[in-house]
Amino acid sequence: MNDPTCWPNLSVWQTFNESIGGRLILVQPSAAFCSGDPPNIDVCTNALAQWTNATWRSDQVGAMQNHNWENTSCSEHLENITCTQGSVPRLAVNATTTEHVQATIRLANANNLRLVIKTTGHDYLGRSTAADSLLLWLHYMKTMTLIEQYTSCTDENISNAIRLDAGVQWGEVYVWLSTYNLIAIGGASPTVGAIGGFLQSGGHGPLTRWKGMAADQVLEFDVITADGQRQIVNACQNEDLFWALRGGGGGSFAVVLSAVLRTFPSPSIVSVLYSISATNETRYARFIRDFIRFIPILADAGYAGYFYMTDTNISIIFFVPNGNFTVTTTIFDQLINNNTDLQFISNFAFTVPSFYDYFARIMAVSNPTGANVLLGSRLIPETIVRHQPDQVADAFFRTRGRSENQSVLIGHLVAGGQVSNTSINNSVSSGWRTALLHMVISQEWNDNTSAADQEILALHLRTQVEILQTVAGGTQSSCYLNEADPNEPNWQQKFFGTQANYNQLKSIKKAVDPNGLFIYEHVILRTFVIDFILDNNQRFEPSIDRASAMLLRRQIIIPQHAQRPVLFKCLSSITNNNQIHLVY
Repeated sequence: MNDPTCWPNLSVWQTFNESIGGRLILVQPSAAFCSGDPPNIDVCTNALAQWTNATWRSDQVGAMQNHNWENTSCSEHLENITCTQGSVPRLAVNATTTEHVQATIRLANANNLRLVIKTTGHDYLGRSTAADSLLLWLHYMKTMTLIEQYTSCTDENISNAIRLDAGVQWGEVYVWLSTYNLIAIGGASPTVGAIGGFLQSGGHGPLTRWKGMAADQVLEFDVITADGQRQIVNACQNEDLFWALRGGGGGSFAVVLSAVLRTFPSPSIVSVLYSISATNETRYARFIRDFIRFIPILADAGYAGYFYMTDTNISIIFFVPNGNFTVTTTIFDQLINNNTDLQFISNFAFTVPSFYDYFARIMAVSNPTGANVLLGSRLIPETIVRHQPDQVADAFFRTRGRSENQSVLIGHLVAGGQVSNTSINNSVSSGWRTALLHMVISQEWNDNTSAADQEILALHLRTQVEILQTVAGGTQSSCYLNEADPNEPNWQQKFFGTQANYNQLKSIKKAVDPNGLFIYEHVILRTFVIDFILDNNQRFEPSIDRASAMLLRRQIIIPQHAQRPVLFKCLSSITNNNQIHLVY
């Protein structure tokens, strides 16, 4: 960091740190302590033991849930390597109050700093980390409040609304609400942040078919906008921002301090779990055809859930809120009776009295992270699943995971039902409103995988997504912007449903954040920055973000505030010095 005209000097950082009560942190990657000279053995040993623990990773300021978004800069798997900062921010503010957030925004604005926002690091597109940036870390803003009678600005009286602060995670919400026999519409992972990128990008989960997307449940936001002002955002004030924050992407429009959400009485759950294996690919393909033909029957019976396809195996976790055990479990009899020659490794049906009981027993027990992961996805329209099931089955068979290359095809029966409610006015992609299935191809690789082999995996993933696209509406297909390929062509339409939806979000972004303080790549506002530069006849020399290069994202990444030449100069000088070290 050798350009004092660009990066704040030591005096500025010291004054700022004092103003926020000493909450400025020097950030290191998650495995940095294993690569020191000498390494910190105790800390390194703990890191190795906790490497795949999502709770541990969410508690580390320098860790992402997927290691590749740290740019695989430090690895617990590789020996005798030079540990670098990679894509991990240089400094972070452990913000726990509104004033901490406002002070950080003021500093970033005054010094042309690249600002990134993070709660837990669950981000498959790497948007909550960036090289040579200042990180606003909201992880420890943990207040949860039950509002027994909430009167909305539209005079609607709502019982048992909840206000959640920025750092609250879904596992914490579910535990807390279980004491009131209530449930909120949240995610399947206990460590995902409740009101960050999950909620602001739409938010699917186990109960979305039952009550709608997570973003559909929002009644109000409390935010800090790019000018440092605190704003209440709801259906009656800052309406455009309210529309954008419910589906348009996290961290793009404002820093959300808290959100008010609807809750519902907790349902009982009836569930079936199957693990099925076929002896050969021909038999497996026939079973997948039967299974996809069966999906509409399950959907009509109120089922939701997940299935995982690898090689000639499929694992199924399906459940019905408030279902009748006998009725809902016997629905599967036809599918099972027609396939008795298959190997049923597990076959289990049960009922529990509350959603939290089910979540704690089934979903929260296995949530490993820490791997290098690239995703590709498509939302599969309900009409296609119902009327072209054999074509859908063939596409799923062809794109199923392969154990030899660490891939898996994950099916999410989380759409349809109340997700299809088109009367809700928010920015959730229209693809969700017509879908029944959300299909994700997950590709992993080891830290020692060569760049050439990573390229092969990335290209193969894109080829597989093209196969899914044939049963997802073709070129007009959509995908979930939180679980997608960063290389996605025509991402404006794919992520946001329509070009018109994207254009409206882009217009709101320009109004609430005209200087692009909150730049989330692919979430509004890479093209906004480019348009700004072109409109103002600015010239700049783009750089390639290192994390993007590691994931073989062969596209130009526009640095934050590229329209301000002084900051671009700052980023250029910082990225040339990439060894882990104290800032001064």
